[in-house]
Amino acid sequence: MEIGLIISILAITFTIINFVLARKDKAVKDAKETNLELINYRLDELDKNVQKILDKLDKQDDEVQNKIEKAMRQHIEIYHSKEG
Repeated sequence: MEIGLIISILAITFTIINFVLARKDKAVKDAKETNLELINYRLDELDKNVQKILDKLDKQDDEVQNKIEKAMRQHIEIYHSKEG
């Protein structure tokens, strides 16, 4: 009778340990997937922000170039087209 009780206790203990380890593995796997998704999301957002900054820099370069050309034309009209 005692051997049956010991075997039952060992079986229950084994089942509980197996269940806990399986849940832990699933939790670790889910955490890794969630972290990977979060990292990918953050990288995508960073990429979008970098693209916005690059677009602004390109636009700013064009605006500066246009301002320089306009100032040069005005300078030439005012100071170099007058004779004497």
